Amino acid sequence: MNIEKSLNKSERLVRIGSITVDSGQVMICDPCYIDDHWKKEEFQDIRQYKHNDGTLLQYRVDFENYEQVIPKYGKTMNQIIEDNEVTEMPKPRSGNFSYAGACGETLSKKGYGEMLIHLGGSAIASRTLTGDGTYPVFAVVDKDGGAKGLFIRFD
Repeated sequence: MNIEKSLNKSERLVRIGSITVDSGQVMICDPCYIDDHWKKEEFQDIRQYKHNDGTLLQYRVDFENYEQVIPKYGKTMNQIIEDNEVTEMPKPRSGNFSYAGACGETLSKKGYGEMLIHLGGSAIASRTLTGDGTYPVFAVVDKDGGAKGLFIRFD
């Protein structure tokens, strides 16, 4: 998508800085909600797979890493996945305004989503395309320099 082609004549795209990412994800919210509405909930990395035989296999419960052989099948979890013997189960999502809530949205199939703050207010979380790094942020500005929109380049 070429953002510059979508601008009207009174708008321009200006690089306003960069964001540094260490968790492979970003969040957009009104900072006034952080102190009073941010929930302290621990993120739990729950990865579950349903085997074709009906068995549920969970990371860190049934196997510690994906190269560990699962005795019942005589294969590693990576081999089981590669052989299409399992279906990955949806990851639990709290939807809360928290680190766990952001992780739930960014680890979902879409890779982004909303987290409820309060009374219909929300924040947005998105994973980045390539994980950790520093990403440029641009503003669409009007003729007076006012920001009309933001754009983060992940590639």
